[in-house]
Amino acid sequence: MADMTVGWIGIGNMGWPMARNAKQAGIDIVVYDVDQGRMGKFAEEFDARRAPTLRALAEMCDVVVTIVPDGKIVRQICLGDGDRLADGLKPGSIVIDMSSSAPTGTRALGDDLHKLGVTLIDAPVSGGTVGAEKATLSIMIGGSDEAAIAKVTSIFEATGKNVFRCGSLGCGHAMKCLNNYLSAVGLTAANEALVIGQKFGLDPATMVDIINVSSGRNNSTETKYHQRVLPRTYGSGFSAALMAKDVGIASGLAGDQEAFAPLLHTLNDIWQQASAQLPGVDHEVTIEYYERANATRLKPGKQA
Repeated sequence: MADMTVGWIGIGNMGWPMARNAKQAGIDIVVYDVDQGRMGKFAEEFDARRAPTLRALAEMCDVVVTIVPDGKIVRQICLGDGDRLADGLKPGSIVIDMSSSAPTGTRALGDDLHKLGVTLIDAPVSGGTVGAEKATLSIMIGGSDEAAIAKVTSIFEATGKNVFRCGSLGCGHAMKCLNNYLSAVGLTAANEALVIGQKFGLDPATMVDIINVSSGRNNSTETKYHQRVLPRTYGSGFSAALMAKDVGIASGLAGDQEAFAPLLHTLNDIWQQASAQLPGVDHEVTIEYYERANATRLKPGKQA
């Protein structure tokens, strides 16, 4: 780790604790974020260097990690107009995209970076802000350059607990969007079930108790409803817009593969509508999308 300098682009809800864990594991970190104040705060708190520009960061580092909202931003960071990594990346450099990006876009970016002698690895994560804080994230790796992946394994070990090799470039991002599709299915179905049940006369909190010891349980019923949804505290750290984006990526992937996926496409429509009606909210707030449509409001329950 001592002979590797890592540029870290994006120190938001996920990027901050991940970069901190990497720094505390002994990895030399140089940070960059469009929020200069946040970047400065991180650098001061964890004694990390900061880069004034993307080009400067690339010149200072052997490896660059991006963890930003989507793949379009990653492409802009790497190859866009104006300040960009491409003007400072040296042949042999490695870029790791830990964002939730579209798999086809990742492969296209990988081809373009390869022309510059730069290797792209996709390594999106799952586990939310809690997993980022505790370094227990699941990390899904896509890429075929074994030497490059071996070189950066210490980054994955410092930030995650479950590290999976998923296949060639883009396969990590494909796995991530499909995982989030399943997460969205569980939350969406539970939202519908609780609203329907209350309208009939069931108590939502009791329903969650029963579901969680029965065959209908899922990650959302086990970790979200008693904890934050029914008490209306919300605050998972993952927005409805980002969930809608990931479901949309999965729907697009299904379309690219000409796959029969009617549930996925319907779910995509639901999440695009919900995130549009509830802009800027946590993804758990989408229960209110169903409440509005049904002219009802779930009983609050007790916070676990």
